[in-house]
Amino acid sequence: MYERLKKLVLPLLKVRDSEPSPPAGPHDVFKVFRACPAYLSYNLFFWKLYFVILAFWGIAGSVVLLLLNRWFIPLVVLVLGVIAFKASVFYVTTRLNYDMRWYVITDRSLLIREGVWIIREITLTFANAQNVRISQGPLQRFFGFANVEVDTAGGGGHPTAPSCAGWTTRRLCGT
Repeated sequence: MYERLKKLVLPLLKVRDSEPSPPAGPHDVFKVFRACPAYLSYNLFFWKLYFVILAFWGIAGSVVLLLLNRWFIPLVVLVLGVIAFKASVFYVTTRLNYDMRWYVITDRSLLIREGVWIIREITLTFANAQNVRISQGPLQRFFGFANVEVDTAGGGGHPTAPSCAGWTTRRLCGT
């Protein structure tokens, strides 16, 4: 079901499902990979938590409405339908966000392409990388992945600009 919906939604949003092409120029190393499957499990954990909370409040509110008056049945059906629709949209966007996340490593750079609603491509050249950190919270440790944070040298010409202008966080699988 999800794959059919994905094939319908991606052309409407004009998003390519194919691997990114290599950056211009010759490369000794060219490797394309996706985010860790544990990262999807982590995101789906929050989807399940959201759905349970939403369902609890929807059912509790529906019971209260039904206890007040039987004429609220159409409203209860509408509320439960909106909850189911909202949870479905959240699930599909979570899966699409995971499926559209690509990492391309060459001998000189790291290219990151992510997003469905807003597509973002970032190229980090290794010459501009100043610091690399790996961090892992308790839930990330449980699911088996970590954040990689890369500080990059600033490219702006403003004299008061900090030397480390940007950083990015990416998900890597643990071993």
